Amino acid sequence: MDVNRVELSADVMSYVDVERGYVFAESLRRRREELRKSIETCDAVLWQIILREEDLGLVDGYCRYTALRKMSVSRICAYLGCSR
Repeated sequence: MDVNRVELSADVMSYVDVERGYVFAESLRRRREELRKSIETCDAVLWQIILREEDLGLVDGYCRYTALRKMSVSRICAYLGCSR
């Protein structure tokens, strides 16, 4: 899958839980950097991301997706599923 075709959910990317002090974008940034380091130093194996077939919306794999984009990977493995 061409990474430029993947659609991120604005609701997921902007999620904030004020009570817990959790900001998804900040957590994603930290996890993405940890994963990137693992990929570069340990040749970590990654599972495919999961996309909705009808609109290529990212369902699972935000950390993997953003780490690979940050690493300038242009094609990634994806599982296309339906939302029925």
